[in-house]
Amino acid sequence: MALPPRFLDELRDKVPLSELIGKKVKLTRRGREFTGLCPFHHEKTPSFTINDDKGFYHCFGCGAHGDAIKYLMDGEKMPFMEAVEYLAGLAGVKVPEASPAQAAREKQQSNLTAIMEEACRFFQAQLFGAGGERGRNYLIRRGISGDIAKQFRLGYASSGSALTAHLQRKGLDMKACAALGLVARNSQSGQWHDYFYDRVMFPILDRRKRVIGFGGRMLEKGEPKYLNSPETVLFHKGEQLYALPNAIDTIRKKNEAILVEGYMDVIALHAAGFTNAVAPLGTALTENQIKILWQSCDEPLICFDGDGAGQKAAIRALNRALPILAPGKSLRFVALPDPFDPDDMIRKKSPEAFAQVVAEARPFATVLWETLLAAQPIDTPERLAKFEDLIQKTLESIQNQVVRNYYTKDFRDRLWRLTHRSKKAGNRSNRMNVPIHSPTPGLADARMLLAYLICYPTAATEFLEDMASFRLPDKILNDIFQHVVGYLLENPDAVETDWESVLNDEERRILAAEIEMLRRSDRQLPEATAILKRMILQSRIQSIQAEIAQKTENYLAAPSAELWEIIKALKKEIEKLSESE
Repeated sequence: MALPPRFLDELRDKVPLSELIGKKVKLTRRGREFTGLCPFHHEKTPSFTINDDKGFYHCFGCGAHGDAIKYLMDGEKMPFMEAVEYLAGLAGVKVPEASPAQAAREKQQSNLTAIMEEACRFFQAQLFGAGGERGRNYLIRRGISGDIAKQFRLGYASSGSALTAHLQRKGLDMKACAALGLVARNSQSGQWHDYFYDRVMFPILDRRKRVIGFGGRMLEKGEPKYLNSPETVLFHKGEQLYALPNAIDTIRKKNEAILVEGYMDVIALHAAGFTNAVAPLGTALTENQIKILWQSCDEPLICFDGDGAGQKAAIRALNRALPILAPGKSLRFVALPDPFDPDDMIRKKSPEAFAQVVAEARPFATVLWETLLAAQPIDTPERLAKFEDLIQKTLESIQNQVVRNYYTKDFRDRLWRLTHRSKKAGNRSNRMNVPIHSPTPGLADARMLLAYLICYPTAATEFLEDMASFRLPDKILNDIFQHVVGYLLENPDAVETDWESVLNDEERRILAAEIEMLRRSDRQLPEATAILKRMILQSRIQSIQAEIAQKTENYLAAPSAELWEIIKALKKEIEKLSESE
């Protein structure tokens, strides 16, 4: 069965090869590529590489080479059509039926791509020709050099119908040109005319750098300031990102993308060295666009304008991404000062000023929490109950159960800290003044920690905010821990005898040995308080040590100055904690 080449290209684009092969092979990112042990021959040293951008794998040991379909055929022993159908299922697309009509449609699409390429070359020639002075002057005022204009294939559409005349001289089908949004027909005179007038033109390329659409920026005041190509067989705004082909190498290398609002923001950032910038195409960020970014990096940065409209767009992006969050896949948010946009930050401040706000990007969970918190006052019990209900309903929309569970725990901790802030004000001077990590004590330490909370609840109260971020290594112990800490937060005057009614039989049985040992030790409150503090410090130090080990491994795999600074900061934090013991 002959399948259209465009359909096969779509499969390869929608299913990253690293994700497909990563189901069976442990892969390590090395810049733009992934490496691992070859699945086609036995080896001890990795010689197998994957390049998602180019869509192929290659083994320098045995010479195996191919794309996703060939991997399934050779590695999984699937027949060709079974491999295609398997990839189509992963991509969520339907395998087309082979027919003469389909072959004709594929040839037509190839012809349409050639027409768009012809239009792009014409707009480029116009910009740099005798009639492109207005377009060139606009770009000069915006600080865009000729080299950058050529890099992004910028062009100019004049006030007349020069493109229409050019396409007609080339003998191209005007109805096809109209279907691509290049020309339109006057309903009264029947004459063809240009769709874009007196605009700087921004060609939009697909992942294979084929021209599929245009955005045009008006040079004078008027509406619409930006005009995009209409939806066509080649161009679907919600499934493309502007400048992705220009940015993809840097995005993969840095594991970071900067999503901004407009074409000029993207170009200004690239000109200033931020070559991982992309933009949606004049529409709100879509689910498909987020997933496209996640194919190349884990936590894209949302950097919309600092004005009210930009903030609203960021919140829409937050809500769009919330249901599809996945393990390791999220967003971070850059807060630009009002009324700056990224282009302003570069031109009116400096690239360094923009780099600073990017470095301060906030996690998805923090922005979501602040957005919910700002939605309504929480100054009465009833309003606080409504806020808690809002949190629960919001988090229910997260489709991935593992992610939803972690968000539920995280937001429960935040709510505890928020509602018990006033109760803890008197003890604020006693809190350990260090950043809160998420320590994970060992099993033995976890049991003793729980026993101290139960036997010395008065000693525990001053450390409850620190312990709200703890995660115990055993699910049953962790559930008991959450139960105990929650009870102490709600009942700051609790005493040891209360636990007879708070813990059930099974929970008491699990901790019986540790509780009995503490009761027999007859420790006084000051000693118990000191021991509990030491346990918390040690757990936090162990947590940071584990984090240093992981980041050091990452650094050895892909060295960067930024990662080294993080490692040094973590080591300094351990020194401070050790001094406080």
